[in-house]
Amino acid sequence: MTTPESAKELLAFHKGLVSISCITENESPCTEYLHAHLTKLGYTVELQTIAPGRENVLAYLGKGRNPRVLFNTHIDVVPPYIEYREDEENVYGRGSSDAKGCMAAQVQAVEELRKEGMVKEGDIGFLFVVGEEVDHIGMVKANDLGLTPDYLIVGEPTESRLALGHKGVLRLNISIEGKAAHSGYPELGISANDKMIDLLHKLKSIKLPEDDYFGKTTMNIGTIQGGLAANIVPAFSKAGISFRIATSTQEVLDLIEQVLPLEQQLKDKITIERLTCWEPVRCHSVPGFETFVANYFTDIPSFTTAKHSLLYGPGSILCAHAPHEYINKKELISAVGAYKDIVLKLFAERQ
Repeated sequence: MTTPESAKELLAFHKGLVSISCITENESPCTEYLHAHLTKLGYTVELQTIAPGRENVLAYLGKGRNPRVLFNTHIDVVPPYIEYREDEENVYGRGSSDAKGCMAAQVQAVEELRKEGMVKEGDIGFLFVVGEEVDHIGMVKANDLGLTPDYLIVGEPTESRLALGHKGVLRLNISIEGKAAHSGYPELGISANDKMIDLLHKLKSIKLPEDDYFGKTTMNIGTIQGGLAANIVPAFSKAGISFRIATSTQEVLDLIEQVLPLEQQLKDKITIERLTCWEPVRCHSVPGFETFVANYFTDIPSFTTAKHSLLYGPGSILCAHAPHEYINKKELISAVGAYKDIVLKLFAERQ
């Protein structure tokens, strides 16, 4: 049971984290805050440089650099920065839910376990990474640290449920080349936008695959750009598309090729650029938690050396990138006990 004093420490640490602007590629202010805070608590802290001004944070007890259980979440947040504020029930601000709530609760959980004598050197540590919101570069580079934890506990807002896994993701940019002309004489040009409309209609007609475990594969046409002006036949068109994968990325790519054969792509000057391609992920679980399968994506598949991965955190993904992002204080405090429960059950598995 988290004491009032411990809850106060948690909320103060969370406030410190959310009060710092750390949009992707500008994570260093938060990294510096984490380094100072964890060092003050007595952890050995290492910084892994990803790029100038961008560092991952690895922290552990004593010399136990390769702990059995490794807590993880991401330092970066999406734009724009939204200042910290609170009322009696909730904390608001960018990152309050995604994912500073997880980060604060993870650290406070380990602090309570330390005070209770439940963890020792080599048992537990933290890996806080940059770049999760864009390209997962921090987690990819973390593979170079030589860590081989039995369990990786990843913090993302799961509404305090334990995720049994999450869908994969396939992101594509599709570009079409046309021929510009005066809109009064459209027969002299080739409309790239017209071609794009036909192409997107074909993609929308695909029956996307389903899976009993992960559910339905979904497609989102997120961006469409084309042409220069209303009185010019557009010479170019571009669409950004994201698939949430329930089966396999190759199955979806094969379905796309069926409606857009390579010969047609060459003939119609269509270019398909593959930006991101990750398969669905199954996660480890422990008893005593409500479970679900997440439709969003995480850093989990980017870290390849953990034996098992778990996904849990306070807050909701439904408000995570929104102007009203928030986390409920009671849920945040309860997450401390939940993380402790998860750790102790994992320890019991390895006895």
